[in-house]
Amino acid sequence: MIKIHNTFSKEIKDIWLDLEQESDITPFQSYKWLLNWHQTAGKNYDLFITCVVLDGQVQAIFPFGIDSSKFIKKLEWLGGSHNDYMAPVIRTSAQAIFNDFHNIWSQVLCELPKFDFLFLAKQIPTIGDHKNPFLQIYTSQQAMTSYQKKFTSESDNYYAGISKKVLADSQRQRKRLSELGVLEFNILDSNQTKNYFLETMFLFKRLRYRQMGMDDHLRSKNHQDFYLNMPEQISSSAKTHLSTLTLNKEIIALHWGLISNNKFYYLMPAHEGTKWAKFSPGKLLLEELLQWSHQHKVSSFDFTGGEEPYKKIWSNQSFGIYQTTRSFSLLGRAYLFLMTCGRAIKKILSNILK
Repeated sequence: MIKIHNTFSKEIKDIWLDLEQESDITPFQSYKWLLNWHQTAGKNYDLFITCVVLDGQVQAIFPFGIDSSKFIKKLEWLGGSHNDYMAPVIRTSAQAIFNDFHNIWSQVLCELPKFDFLFLAKQIPTIGDHKNPFLQIYTSQQAMTSYQKKFTSESDNYYAGISKKVLADSQRQRKRLSELGVLEFNILDSNQTKNYFLETMFLFKRLRYRQMGMDDHLRSKNHQDFYLNMPEQISSSAKTHLSTLTLNKEIIALHWGLISNNKFYYLMPAHEGTKWAKFSPGKLLLEELLQWSHQHKVSSFDFTGGEEPYKKIWSNQSFGIYQTTRSFSLLGRAYLFLMTCGRAIKKILSNILK
């Protein structure tokens, strides 16, 4: 049986929280994370939270939505730009979901409202010991690579395998800053400090977006509220982690991230972009976080998706993140054609500018 919920009701809350305890999920599929997203940055989305019921028990949740502000109706994972990984929530013991996914998905499509385009972005390749079923039934493209630093039991330091040149540069910058005052690494834990931390993060990030000519989504109050309203404890296994690097109590770099199931998620780094930028404070804070994670027996440090050079320097493993697209109407086919043309043009320009 397929049941679709159009609100974050108490019923779906109870179902979801129960399923979280018996599923292999990232924190981005947790109930509180996506509820907060829908109440802030995702207000425009109509909800189609799809439950798959087998033998009287919900075995899977597909957290879908459609942006009602757009002309084309795209069925997407909830979470938008704030989710680094996307996937369905499937009970670990629900082997039937993986074995008969084609049939189950056909039933889901019959229950969903008509839409033009299926757009499933940032999909992880595996869910626990199983392959992501959506990557099995539709042709999907690798959109980016996710990088991780896995701490091995043989290593007695966080910088194993890192070049001496990288470490020497950090040591030099740290020494230069220390000559100017007291350099401190801090882990935040008070709500009072949290608001000042986030105001500083917004200031740093927005300046960086302008410097790089990037879209500034933090100009929107809804996107700022996503961070301001996020609970510290996101699930039984996931919580936020806030840290700063200060010089004479002034924040020169900071990071907003998560710890979940003994994994550190490196999500929102930011640094002062003018007078202290030449000292690479963001890099220094990253190394403090890597050292902290290693000392606290964190199993891995997840940089998530993106091709930034520093991720490749520090990581020792990686996996692909995939995008699944499929048209379900004439308008959807036109959209897919334009999307494909856009990718081709972008690739050509990239090769020309190399």
